[in-house]
Amino acid sequence: MRSTSIRTQLLLLVLAMSVPLCALVAAGIYLDMQATIAHTKSSLRTLAYTMIRNTGATVASAHNSLHRLAARPLVKLVDGEHCDPALQDFLTMNPAYANVAYARLDGEVVCSAVPLPNGRGRNIAATPWFQAFLREPRALVGLPHRGLITGKWVSVIGAPIRNEQQEVVGAIYLPLDLSVLDPHIPDAGLPPDSRYGFFAADGTMIWRNLDPEGVIGSKPNAEAARRIVAVRDGEFESLAIDGVVRYFSVVPMPDTGWIAFVGVPASAVYLAAKQRAMLSMLAALTVMGLLAVLAAWLAHRIIRPITQLEQAARRVHDGDFGARAASAGPGEIARVAQAFNGMADHIQASTRQLEAEVAERREMEEQVRQMAFRDALTQLPNRRLLHDRLSQAMAASKRSACYGAVMYLDLDHFKPLNDRYGHAVGDLLLVDAARRLLACVREVDTVARIGGDEFVVMVGELGEEATASAAQAEAIAQKIRHALAEPFRLREQREEGGAPSMLEHVGSVSIGVVMFRDHEIQQDELIKQADAAMYQAKAAGGNRVCFFGA
Repeated sequence: MRSTSIRTQLLLLVLAMSVPLCALVAAGIYLDMQATIAHTKSSLRTLAYTMIRNTGATVASAHNSLHRLAARPLVKLVDGEHCDPALQDFLTMNPAYANVAYARLDGEVVCSAVPLPNGRGRNIAATPWFQAFLREPRALVGLPHRGLITGKWVSVIGAPIRNEQQEVVGAIYLPLDLSVLDPHIPDAGLPPDSRYGFFAADGTMIWRNLDPEGVIGSKPNAEAARRIVAVRDGEFESLAIDGVVRYFSVVPMPDTGWIAFVGVPASAVYLAAKQRAMLSMLAALTVMGLLAVLAAWLAHRIIRPITQLEQAARRVHDGDFGARAASAGPGEIARVAQAFNGMADHIQASTRQLEAEVAERREMEEQVRQMAFRDALTQLPNRRLLHDRLSQAMAASKRSACYGAVMYLDLDHFKPLNDRYGHAVGDLLLVDAARRLLACVREVDTVARIGGDEFVVMVGELGEEATASAAQAEAIAQKIRHALAEPFRLREQREEGGAPSMLEHVGSVSIGVVMFRDHEIQQDELIKQADAAMYQAKAAGGNRVCFFGA
């Protein structure tokens, strides 16, 4: 090979590189095609989540309205002679709703915003949604059907009516016109013949953007419909009822049991990927041809300079890292030599940078590990760290024979504050409450937030005598109760750039206490006992301390 010309060697090199290069190009095309398909699939899933968010907000708003109406005194009477005029006002202000009415537990409709046909009552006892309500009186969303009073295609959203003794005495319901379920997603970019909508868990079609087959309110006899219900969360290809093979992305909708779906023709999903693959192949072939031409052209100009560059490379290879190539010869080779020298300098700088990045990554990993044990809002220990601290406290109790205590706290009247002023104000209260709790205990004790407005305080090393230890725990719990009863001054941020205002909130806390020593009881059972004692305090009216078993 040493007697072979530079031109021949370069051409042979191009030929030798062609086979692996073709394989690399093919692999790149395949990966690019898969990435394009994955992007399309991801976009469809994003649209499905947008549908859930938009329509879920509509359903949630209807539920909230029903709960407010159910709390009205006249509604609680469930008396047809004393219908609440707020029903008519509510329907007037919400023209998207087909009706709002309430019925007794025997199904007899006693009051309706839309006048009852012929002035006579209607009985809804046989409707599927009311039967489901009787089995489990709670807020629910029914399947589509023709309304008995309005005659429109509706889906009933219902909620229980409770009297002053909190007994369920009826149901207030809102027939929601199916057109209101339109999620209003940005579908301008979807291919033609795309379909999106909602299915119920039993296969009934709730709503979809186009319904030429008229299957809304029924169970379509199609493979795609059956697979949407079976898969619930994922992607698949299937034949739809109109004979088009579509790629579907399906996501379950919380609280309703519905399933959101977006389906686009499968041919449209793969079209963009195929076009990109063809462009990539054309570009690769063009580059390979240019490389062959360039190799032949460079053969005329690189004989001597490349020999000098090879000598410099060999010196570096042999350990002479101070060797540098001379920037001589044709401009191309001179730039190669300069690049070679710059590469050597860059390697040294990159090594130092890499070491710094490794140290920084280790520091970030440590920060992430710490975040896994802390509540993001209050920075208090979370449930995982609480269990770890509780294990240590119980082990210490075994060694010292001293009692410890676990206190389960639930803020009274927190939900009304959240409902009225929003979660931002509620978060301010939780942060201030966490600060007050920390001020009430020792540094060796643990204050944890385990969710919502619920906290756990764990104190250890109280003493060896049960009565005295319980008295100490009682004193700490009362200190906490008094601290959280002090008024909270919260800074409420008004909308549209309005000046913030100070909001004063006076609350209280219900505390459940359980004592422990050694490993007499498992951790989970200990937390459950404290929780039970807390509910005992809340059932007694709140703003008090109850010991488990007392």
